Amino acid sequence: MTEFQRPGDLLAFALETVCAALQCQAGAAFLGEDSQPAAHWGEADPNGTLATHALKARAHATAQGQPRQEAGWAAFLLPALPLLDGTQALPLGVLVLQRPWDNAAEDTAGEAAQQSFTLPPDLQAFVNMAALALDRLNQQAEAAQWQRQAGRARQLLKFSPVAIAAGSLSGELTQVNDAYLNLLGCTRAEFEAGRVDWAALTPPEYRQADAEAFARAFEEGQSGWYEKEMLSAGGERIPLKVALFRHDDDETLVVGYLRDLREQRALEQAQASITAELNALLQQQGLTLAQLAAQLQRQNGELEARTRVLEGMAQLVQDHSLDTDPYDLIQRAQMFAQELLPHGYAVYYEPEGGLWRLKSQVGCVGNDALQRVLDGGIPFEDTHNLITPWRSGQPYFQDAYNHAADGLQTVTGQLMATATIPVLTHGQPRGIFAFGLNVPQSWTETEKVILESLAAQLGLGLERLEHTRLLVERSRELESTNNALAARTRALEGFAELSRDLTLEHDPLQLIGRAQDLLVSLLPGSLSTYYELDIPAAGGRWQLLSHRGESPDPELLNSLLRGLPYGRTTIIDRPYSTEQPFYQDVYDPATNATVDRRQTGLLRTSGSFPVHTAGTVRGVLVVGRFQSAPWTPANRTLLETVLFSLQLALERAEQTQALQRHAQELENSNAELERFAFIASHDLQEPLRTVAILTERLLGSLQSPSEAQLRYSSYIRENIQRMQSLLQDLRDFTELGRRLQEPREVDLSRKVDYALRSLEPQVQRSGAQVTVGTLPPVQGDPVQVQELLTRLLDNALKFAAEGHPPEIQVSAQQQGGWVQVCVQDHGIGIAPEHFEQIFTVFQRLHGRERYSGNGIGLSVARRIAELHGGRLWVESQPGEGSTFCFTLPAADGVPLRTAGSAAPPDGSAVRPSAPDSR
Repeated sequence: MTEFQRPGDLLAFALETVCAALQCQAGAAFLGEDSQPAAHWGEADPNGTLATHALKARAHATAQGQPRQEAGWAAFLLPALPLLDGTQALPLGVLVLQRPWDNAAEDTAGEAAQQSFTLPPDLQAFVNMAALALDRLNQQAEAAQWQRQAGRARQLLKFSPVAIAAGSLSGELTQVNDAYLNLLGCTRAEFEAGRVDWAALTPPEYRQADAEAFARAFEEGQSGWYEKEMLSAGGERIPLKVALFRHDDDETLVVGYLRDLREQRALEQAQASITAELNALLQQQGLTLAQLAAQLQRQNGELEARTRVLEGMAQLVQDHSLDTDPYDLIQRAQMFAQELLPHGYAVYYEPEGGLWRLKSQVGCVGNDALQRVLDGGIPFEDTHNLITPWRSGQPYFQDAYNHAADGLQTVTGQLMATATIPVLTHGQPRGIFAFGLNVPQSWTETEKVILESLAAQLGLGLERLEHTRLLVERSRELESTNNALAARTRALEGFAELSRDLTLEHDPLQLIGRAQDLLVSLLPGSLSTYYELDIPAAGGRWQLLSHRGESPDPELLNSLLRGLPYGRTTIIDRPYSTEQPFYQDVYDPATNATVDRRQTGLLRTSGSFPVHTAGTVRGVLVVGRFQSAPWTPANRTLLETVLFSLQLALERAEQTQALQRHAQELENSNAELERFAFIASHDLQEPLRTVAILTERLLGSLQSPSEAQLRYSSYIRENIQRMQSLLQDLRDFTELGRRLQEPREVDLSRKVDYALRSLEPQVQRSGAQVTVGTLPPVQGDPVQVQELLTRLLDNALKFAAEGHPPEIQVSAQQQGGWVQVCVQDHGIGIAPEHFEQIFTVFQRLHGRERYSGNGIGLSVARRIAELHGGRLWVESQPGEGSTFCFTLPAADGVPLRTAGSAAPPDGSAVRPSAPDSR
């Protein structure tokens, strides 16, 4: 059984052997305390009966030390033998067998009969051997587990960042990790050679502490932490913190954990050094506790002064947050300074034109002569008391004012002390905040702090004012822009209403009148007039053609209706000549000098605008208001937007009228041409018939016509027939529009079939192959749709490549409300420069002797497509065949379009339209 490596495999083998020997019905092997069998033999056990007997067998063996047997069942524990000390071995496994020999006698045999069952000696020996083998496998598994744990412990010891060593009190080391060797500067080779002795590396003064620690470790299991020093291989003393623990396997050894204290000692020394330096500094300065208290008191006073200034300036800025006048803020700061320092006066200067200009003052300077000098300005470069802080950017305090330095000694006799401080905004000096004292006094630190803080806060306040001013200006600009946009929006919305029926309104004066209605509605209390010049020269007059709005004086309109002289009416002449608007925020009656001023006296503002069409000034639109209000940017935007929209409407109206006239002219011309072609084709038939009859009679009158006479008569007949064919084609072409029937649904597939039947001789003769795809129904005249398809198929058959039977494909696809049909051939092709020529009536690219026909087939096809609202075009390259495509309305798409209406571009889908009402 030594070949088994897993307990489960061993139990399976033992179970199979026992069950086979005893001829059991079923059996199971259980490993240790497992409730699930490691192996099973014989019949299935769906109810878990085998597991139940295994559990009972374990309990019975534990309580009585005997195997468990019941009627029909037996359970054998492994090991089955007692241990050497006489105790029963704990079961390593259980074999549960279902016995077939006494199941029937289970109720009669009784417990005694069942207990008498024992295994045969050889089988018992086999079971004992299986138990020993199972015990061996368990011991091997435990040993492997112990080895893995020991390996992990060795790995932890080796790679631990803490120095660890095992040794005896004599200095011998049995095991160390790399951290221990690195700490002492030793190598692994030195340790393995036995040259690392911890006792030799310990200074003598620490030997007693080590011995006591060893004793505690042996007695209590651990020594606790204690400090000592050891020598490195290089002789350096290393401060350490050490803890010893009794070795588990050897009572003469301990395991030591060592912590390096060098970094901690360095920090302690640095802290001690800093403390010593601070103490020395305090002694050097001679600072006592009383002096320190006095210094702190002064600092507190300065802090309180700064706080008072900050609170005061914050209140000033808050109370005047919307005031953008900087000098108002400066004056309030000066008043605040005088409240804090009541014995002086405050002045503020800014450089201007080479002088220091007094911009703000609070308090009396104490000398009228000095006041006059300050009001007039003092020299910029020569005033030492001001130029010094300006250039240095630092406060300048004088406890005793130097009268001679500023050159003002004659007027500054009463001035005792001064403080001049630069006021900085955005890092640059803006002015000088000065404070003067007319009493002898030295500046205290608190007073200096007050003035310095006040000037600094004043600079910040001025920056905020500047920012506020910019925001206000920007806000006003935005408000103006918004007003202008709102006015433009109102104008555009109004003009959208104005031009709602533009396609139906072509009278320019009606459009101008509607624009005037919009203006007087958007500008209440206004009058709008429109003028055009009857003669653009001297002696001409401005004629009033349209007006809207009510005038307070009815006579004013009567005067305007009589006309105004050109060259003497500035209000109209100026915008006409300059082609620019002319605004009057205050109306000047002189600009309309020929009208009685009593009639125009109520006008307050006016605006005159040139009205352009086609690049020239057509007339002048004038708006007058009876309210005193200047033209705001929003008003001007509104007026000019309406004027611009009016000019666009006028130009569109003129273009629409021109297009309608042109369309009417084309329609008339086409009608004339159609009538002419019809008459010509009809009237020319009779002379041709006469010539044909006379030719036949002339030939019949000859008894023996010569060969030349016969040839000439043949030429005459051929040309008469050709002429008759041309006239018939021309007549058919001109009658296409008149023959157009009411549109209805047309089956394209059927029409292609009919067209191919009519062309069957050509198809048979040429051997053509025609492929027809799925063709959706269209809307149109069935006769003309068939004619269109016949012409294109005939063209494809006629212009086939020489030596190759024609190959023709007919396909179609619906695109929106249109169907695009394509007829593709593989014939001779067409050069791009001839794409339009082939659709011209009677235009041919090839001689009649090579290709028959009159050159009108493609013209008829395109005309039919256009009569149905579609179009016909070709895509081709010489030698590569041609594809003719046309579009027709889909049966479920747009209604049939009349000739001349817009066709879908390039056969693409057109915009959706109303469905057919049929």
